[in-house]
Amino acid sequence: MVQSALPHRRLTAFPRAIGEAAAVSRPAGSSAMWAYACIVVQLVSQVALLIEPLVAFRVFNRSVALGTSLAFLFIVPGKVRTWGIVRSLGIAVLAIETLAMFNPLGGSPLSVIAHWSFNLAVMAPLLWVARLDVPRGTVARILLILWGVHSLGAVLGVLQVYFPGHFEPAVASLTERRHLMIQLSSGEWMLRPTGLTDTPGGASVNGLYAALFGSGVVLARPFRFARLAGVVSICLGLMCIYLGEVRSSLVMLVVCVIVLTALLSASGRGTTATTFVLLVGIAALGVFYVALGVGGQMMSNRLSSLVASDPGTFYYANRGRMLEYAFTELLPRYPLGAGLGHWGMVNAYFGSVDQEIGAELQLVAWILDGGLLLVIVYLAAALAAIFYACRVSQLPDQAAAIWASVVAAYSVGALALCFSYPLFMSTGGLEFWLVNALLMQEVPLKRRGLNRAVATS
Repeated sequence: MVQSALPHRRLTAFPRAIGEAAAVSRPAGSSAMWAYACIVVQLVSQVALLIEPLVAFRVFNRSVALGTSLAFLFIVPGKVRTWGIVRSLGIAVLAIETLAMFNPLGGSPLSVIAHWSFNLAVMAPLLWVARLDVPRGTVARILLILWGVHSLGAVLGVLQVYFPGHFEPAVASLTERRHLMIQLSSGEWMLRPTGLTDTPGGASVNGLYAALFGSGVVLARPFRFARLAGVVSICLGLMCIYLGEVRSSLVMLVVCVIVLTALLSASGRGTTATTFVLLVGIAALGVFYVALGVGGQMMSNRLSSLVASDPGTFYYANRGRMLEYAFTELLPRYPLGAGLGHWGMVNAYFGSVDQEIGAELQLVAWILDGGLLLVIVYLAAALAAIFYACRVSQLPDQAAAIWASVVAAYSVGALALCFSYPLFMSTGGLEFWLVNALLMQEVPLKRRGLNRAVATS
């Protein structure tokens, strides 16, 4: 249904220069359906957590998406025809984490194996997507699927605030700690909206991606009335972020908008970039005043704290202390890492309390797992993927360039979230590598392919 709604000319009409930039011929007999299956399984397993009879199978549901990616590593047919710098760095990351399994400081054997398998599942799309014959428009369709689901989550999050006590999943209602609650303008306390998650505040994530991918819909216009639908999802996303009072989501959205605007301008689409910034700015101000009528003074105070002091001071007061501790205490103590299995849900399920070391930031997690070398190589792999998306965003084909710009903005925002929580030890990390691997497979560029494409346009 999604594919048929997309104009063929916008998603497949790439200039001949892009074809000339292809690094290798694509393997026959593969299909992008594997990628669609992976993303659908991930989304369904998340939504399944909202169904009360399935709450008892929480661990299983959490594992389904990762297990699917891991299984595809072995069952997707074909072979990898080319590596490229991103995949080479990904292999280097897996090699470091494999060596970390033998670190004598590691956790219990079961937690070490589970931790390694988790990391392998997250990065697996870099390998099995490379075997697929990815047709033009696949990345756009994947992002449209994500846009639709997150927009639905944003709608649900807004309804949860307007009708407190309704539309809430059973899992979320079990957790009623004050720091997970918000006070509305009416004086009533409620859990932060969950959206299509089982986590208080999770609606802010739905809102973030509804706004970001909705921006892509507005810019690329892949279907009739796309601009209207995209603007609505941007407004709903902003509303969810404001009412959820999760400041990291708002900061990430600002970062994504800046990156998206910069890439549009760099590709010679200055008018489009200016119009887009004005649209988002007007929506941000208008939605804020609407949300203020519901969220009240508590919402206003929490969001205003973002600009009450300089960004460095604000970050240090919240997460910066953890980062400082990581580099001043943990890294000197564990320059080669403390081994796998020490932190997170892997330790909670398969380890022991006395082996646990806290890791609330991705950089802390990398230091614990593999030391400074893992930090450098993993960051290099993520930055290489972002650079690739930026290259594609400069191609002359407008639809392809816009969706690549959205991928680049999304990826920069995801990397920024590493300073807030361990993204690459979650299904969010799997999604990062899946989307970027698909883009590399859909638009394969030689080292100088971009220059030739631009020169001949």
